[in-house]
Amino acid sequence: MISIKNILILVILLLLQGFVFSQETRDTLQLKTVLVLESKVPAAYKSTQLDSSATRQAVNLSELLNSSSPVFVKTYGSGSLASVSFRGTGANHTSVLWNGVTLNSPMNGQVDFSLFPTPFIDDATLYHGASGLINGSGALGGSVELNNATSFNRGFSTTMQQSIGSFGNYISNAKISYSNQKWLTETQFYFNTNKNNFEFTNVAFKEQPRITQQNANLKQYGLQQAIYRHLKNNKLGVRFWYFNSNRELPTSMLSMLNDDVIPANETQQDESYRVMLEWSGFTSKLNYRITSAYLKDKLIYKNNSSSTHSTSNTEVFDNKLNTSTYLNYNFTLKNVLSVRYEQAKTDGFNQSHSRFNNYWLLGIDKQIKRLNLSVFNRTMMVSDEVQMVAPSLGVLYGLTKGNHLKIKANAAINYNYPTFNDLYWSVGGNEDLQQEKAEMVELGASYKAKIRSTVFTNEVTAFYSHVYDWIIWLPTNINIWSPTNLREVENKGIEYSLKLNTTYQKLKIKFNGNYAYTISTNRKAKNYNDNSVNKQLIYVPYHQINYTLELSLMSFQLSYNYNYIGRRFMSTDNNWYLPANYISNVSIAKDFKVNSKTKLNGSLKVNNIFNQDYQAIAWRAMPGRNYLFTLSFQFN
Repeated sequence: MISIKNILILVILLLLQGFVFSQETRDTLQLKTVLVLESKVPAAYKSTQLDSSATRQAVNLSELLNSSSPVFVKTYGSGSLASVSFRGTGANHTSVLWNGVTLNSPMNGQVDFSLFPTPFIDDATLYHGASGLINGSGALGGSVELNNATSFNRGFSTTMQQSIGSFGNYISNAKISYSNQKWLTETQFYFNTNKNNFEFTNVAFKEQPRITQQNANLKQYGLQQAIYRHLKNNKLGVRFWYFNSNRELPTSMLSMLNDDVIPANETQQDESYRVMLEWSGFTSKLNYRITSAYLKDKLIYKNNSSSTHSTSNTEVFDNKLNTSTYLNYNFTLKNVLSVRYEQAKTDGFNQSHSRFNNYWLLGIDKQIKRLNLSVFNRTMMVSDEVQMVAPSLGVLYGLTKGNHLKIKANAAINYNYPTFNDLYWSVGGNEDLQQEKAEMVELGASYKAKIRSTVFTNEVTAFYSHVYDWIIWLPTNINIWSPTNLREVENKGIEYSLKLNTTYQKLKIKFNGNYAYTISTNRKAKNYNDNSVNKQLIYVPYHQINYTLELSLMSFQLSYNYNYIGRRFMSTDNNWYLPANYISNVSIAKDFKVNSKTKLNGSLKVNNIFNQDYQAIAWRAMPGRNYLFTLSFQFN
């Protein structure tokens, strides 16, 4: 039931929407094309733009973030579930947006990053800490923003790519697009199959036998279609995304005995439909973007050994109004109104459940000479609960005349509401749960300089957050697991990034590096015998380093990627841990120009070149050295 209070608040928000549009002036700018218009997070907040070359080399979003960002990717194996954690927070504290549409599941609040092929996105940006409040509701750790470009008047182009790799891996994708001054149409196809039958060392047993992984086949396919119309100073379009993933779930090392594997016959099918309508444009003093999306996700889990067959269905209607009103050349009023309806039905619930999950963000961004000041507040309405105040304040100051050296600071309060699983799971759901609350601050500095042909950028950020009423599932006195607001978690640490671009004669050199030091500790005991207080949370590494070095000479490209993840504790008392792993990947590519419009590219990538045995999650095997050969055809 929708209460009168919900209706009144919704009406007020819609009236405010109309007020914002009434500020539009009669003056217009005449441009041939319309750009993607977004209300980006102000510079006082930390963000990481992922490199386009790294995006092209990664198979999916999980692999991309693991190799090129300071966030921690928790993966259960090749092609298996992968979630992302910012600054020691949980996977449900990371918000994921696709062209402004929030994709997090209303059931568990998470996103499986292995289900996002990189060919389906044009650019990805990470927003850390307090910037998650501005860019995504409930993002206590941060948010990941995925976008597709819409460029008009480009004519006809097509790209086809075929990859063949180790362990029966075949990946095919194609993109066909056409655009003139008025119309844009774009079609993408994706197909991926992988046997994942690699050998690994089973360290769960004293003999440490070599075993071939079984029951790990993967098959994925998808389609993305876009049609846009250019209308003077605005554009109108629709984008459709369909994705289907069928995968077998391999057993853990603990379920294996020498060469005999206990057959679990577990499978999982994920099917997603996403349809988005978009209208965006500008006048001389107003940028606006309106999106309306329908999301439908279906998950089917089967386990023949236990005769389990479970089906989960979720539906979401996500609507956003995003405007930036330029009161003068250095004073911007930002407004985001989100009306989101969530519904879920699963075998784990006694009945289907639904709710509104809305928010209204209003703030200003003011430039005063070298000083940039931003002030925001988010008002949230989830079901019958209303949180009027969730503020954020950011300050950036340029210490030098050209703003090469900058310091910045921000502080925010953010909230995350319980998911449907937390509230209604049968048996064990707890409808008395409170929302999680995070108080966070960060301080940083950045320096950018150009010396002859060399451009480099340094950025260092120190952060601190305290999360109250952290939701944790615990066994009750009748041996049933149930969630409760018991834990308080303190997160603090340092993030550092270095980017360098230089040219020596005909040689181009590019370096991107990230380091993260994270302390994430439990500050509140769940009972008298709790030994997790002041201990590092499980699967949160203290140290994480990754960097990519690229060399380009004429038509050749050579790339080396290094990824170090420090030890991760497997137990809350920190007595058991996974050792650090350091994975190196290398790739070589060459461009072949057929004519002025046609180009070929061939590349060979070697992952885990030192053939390291490692586990990202305890008792889950990861592949050793493996290869991926890719041939690309591009016609413009």
